[in-house]
Amino acid sequence: MTFSGPEHETKRLEALHRYQVLDTPPEVEFDRLTRLAQHFLDVPVVLINLVDATRTWMKSAQGTVVQEFDRAHACCARTIEGDQVYTVPDLYAHPDLNKDGLVRHAQVRAYAGAPLITPDRQRIGTLAVYDTRPRIFSSAEQRFLQDLAAIVIDSLELRLMVRLWQDAQHHSAYLAQHDPLTGLPNRLRLLDRAQLAFHQAHRSGHSVAFMVLDLDGFKSVNDSLGHSVGDELLKEVGQRLRASIRQDDTVARLGGDEFVILLPELTEPLDAARVAQKLLDCLRRPIRIGEDDIELSASLGIAIHPADGLDTGERTPEAQANALLRAADTAMYEAKAAGKAQYQFYSQTMTLTAQRKADLRARLAQAIHDGRMAVHYQPQVEMHSGRVVGMEALARWPQAGGGWISPLEFIPLAEESHLIHDLGAWVLRTACQQLVEWQRQGFAAWDLSVNVSVKQWEAPNFFALVQGILADTGLPPERLVLEVTESVTFTAPQEARRLSEAFAALGIRVALDDFGTGFSSLSQMQDLCIQQIKVDRSFVQRLGDTPKAQALAETIVMMGRQLGMTVVGEGIETAAQRARLQDFACHLGQGYLIGRPVAPGAFLERYGK
Repeated sequence: MTFSGPEHETKRLEALHRYQVLDTPPEVEFDRLTRLAQHFLDVPVVLINLVDATRTWMKSAQGTVVQEFDRAHACCARTIEGDQVYTVPDLYAHPDLNKDGLVRHAQVRAYAGAPLITPDRQRIGTLAVYDTRPRIFSSAEQRFLQDLAAIVIDSLELRLMVRLWQDAQHHSAYLAQHDPLTGLPNRLRLLDRAQLAFHQAHRSGHSVAFMVLDLDGFKSVNDSLGHSVGDELLKEVGQRLRASIRQDDTVARLGGDEFVILLPELTEPLDAARVAQKLLDCLRRPIRIGEDDIELSASLGIAIHPADGLDTGERTPEAQANALLRAADTAMYEAKAAGKAQYQFYSQTMTLTAQRKADLRARLAQAIHDGRMAVHYQPQVEMHSGRVVGMEALARWPQAGGGWISPLEFIPLAEESHLIHDLGAWVLRTACQQLVEWQRQGFAAWDLSVNVSVKQWEAPNFFALVQGILADTGLPPERLVLEVTESVTFTAPQEARRLSEAFAALGIRVALDDFGTGFSSLSQMQDLCIQQIKVDRSFVQRLGDTPKAQALAETIVMMGRQLGMTVVGEGIETAAQRARLQDFACHLGQGYLIGRPVAPGAFLERYGK
């Protein structure tokens, strides 16, 4: 059997080079084998010869000092064409092989070579012997050469396995301390470097800064362009951040779109501010991913050692690093709350605020779970008659001492977490049950408006949830109005349109809440299948202030009517505001002048007659 052709040669060379022994010095281990062959076969010259593309390289040689030959006329080049021992009884009589380099250098006459055959059947070289007289090598002598050749391959394979194992160990150690996506240090590596930085700072008297950087609006990139684009974006962000800091600084990725920057050896905290601004600036340039130019910003929090993060009661470097990291994370959220695209230094007040929010979040979760929330109802009236035709259901959180926690505080808290799903579902079910109970008692068939957050609207099971609640409670779909804000279409406009059309097909109305305060109100009126708009209170409250304010409110009402939508004026607090909306032919109104949100019993007492 012969082995030739460009494809075979490519594979053969790949097999040779994976052992990493070409152009390396002779080795004692292989010298023992060649001396053994020299002794038992009684030959003057023995080689372990590796065959490269154009030459042969002696990995071990007895009886010659030559290290390499041209491949064209070498006996070993013929040997690797088959899988058996190749012999030449008299090289002088061979028209091509009499030009073998050893014929000239060592006056040899006879040749026998066993191919070095790898486990994947590639011939990478030979174990060869030469005699200075013509000679025919016996079958036993040839088998001996084959056995020695197999030992050579076994040795190379063992080395390869050890090297691969070591590489795997190194790679495993690398992965244990680096983020697999960006290649940046991970939390473990970051904390190791932080401990060293603290030790150096203790000796020098300098400061150390931790920065937590979080991309603003990264979720919308993933949702609109896909996770593969999001991954490429994170890689580019990591590279830009790394290029913007000193060599001794560290950029780490802890997961998601959150990066941490460690700055050791700071002369003064103001230096951290300069670096923070530089990092924010480097991300303001659009990032090109494929054919998309992505614009983004980031929010960044800064904590300084030893001034911050030492209130844990522990003084170990690891405890200090974790405390400082928490402080920087708290400052980052403050930067987001302050308007994003900026940095904030940590202060103790932030920790107290964060602790209070965490406590409030836990209490809110428990209150929802235990059913200790409440629903109050605010009436909606026909503007021309003053008749109550509906109500808006509003979540309230009563406290054991008789007070209340403001919705302005607990609704954003629920929005930040997944609690908004549980809270929203509970409010919807409770309000539907209440309305059905009033109808069973013979009271008017009022409409029910319920606020829906963006997170609820975008949840995959929201449509099924609403269907299930209507089926369980028995509320007719035409009595329900779901109030959403314009932002529901920002990330997935087509999906928002399909969902609104699906609700309309059931008979459920969709209202656009806070109309006029978003960035794309007019386009939303085209894209969403909506039946109602609510004129934002900011327009209603300025009625009568200026002709411009009055014109804006009138235009919104007129536009809604011409599009066949029910228009609701909200936030009515004065008789003058009510009169103006009546002049504009606004359909419905609600506000403190008409009625404040009240508990179910009070609502029925006031409006159920």
